[in-house]
Amino acid sequence: MIVFDSGDYKKIIPIVRSADINTMFALSVLETKVKGKVFVDQKASPTSFYIHHPYGMALLCGETNNEDFYGRLTAYMLNLEKTRDKIEWLQVYPVSLYSKVEDILGANLMKKSPDEPYEGSSVWEADRKVLEYQRINFVFNKEKYLFFIRNRQHHDYKTVITSEALFYQLDGSVVPKLFWNDFSDFKKNGVGFTLLKHGVPISTAFSSFTIDNRLEIGIETSKDSRGSGFASIVCAKLMDYCLVNEYEPVWSCNSGNIGSRKLANKLGFEELIKTPYYRLPK
Repeated sequence: MIVFDSGDYKKIIPIVRSADINTMFALSVLETKVKGKVFVDQKASPTSFYIHHPYGMALLCGETNNEDFYGRLTAYMLNLEKTRDKIEWLQVYPVSLYSKVEDILGANLMKKSPDEPYEGSSVWEADRKVLEYQRINFVFNKEKYLFFIRNRQHHDYKTVITSEALFYQLDGSVVPKLFWNDFSDFKKNGVGFTLLKHGVPISTAFSSFTIDNRLEIGIETSKDSRGSGFASIVCAKLMDYCLVNEYEPVWSCNSGNIGSRKLANKLGFEELIKTPYYRLPK
């Protein structure tokens, strides 16, 4: 695959924007809000693009007749040349590419039950298998959210705007420092709120991506504090911010992330689109 010059990113923004799935992470790369990479099938007149976000998400967009590109893509997806040291999650667009992915991977593609809880490690890793899950795009129902707000129980927990100290202190798999270049970038283009218990950060909700008037929500709660309602408290703070500042809150997750799906439904989101979501081995 050929590295695409960042000065030409603007040429493919309209293509990615036209997709009917959530591509905000890819647009954050193309709009240079975060330092990602873009690979193409050919430099002169590219027709297929592989957009990589540093968090570990990627979008394969567009089709090509260049079989050499698909050959190199297959090697990358299976990590045969050890070009990455962590797993990667891939979405593809348009729909016709689903069958192409099946063709190029063959027996190296393992389809998982969509609602099977996702586990971080897999016995398939050593076999270089690509696992196919589903990614869910939600739509926000404002009336359902307002109903939740009116009927939620009172709490005394302190929620603060995520400061620079918290930005670097927060740990987990979904925290602001993994999605933004640095705190100044986060402060300029994003926002976050963190719930404190006895002065210790317990749960955080933040903008993982902001594109135009859309804000995609990232959420992380410490493992020993999950299931206690902290996530809904801090998410509501961020969603209230969205409503006041006229942002559309956006939610997407792996279909196997049952906790995220339950929380989304609780906050007024409704499942809208389910698409293949490929876990590439490290």
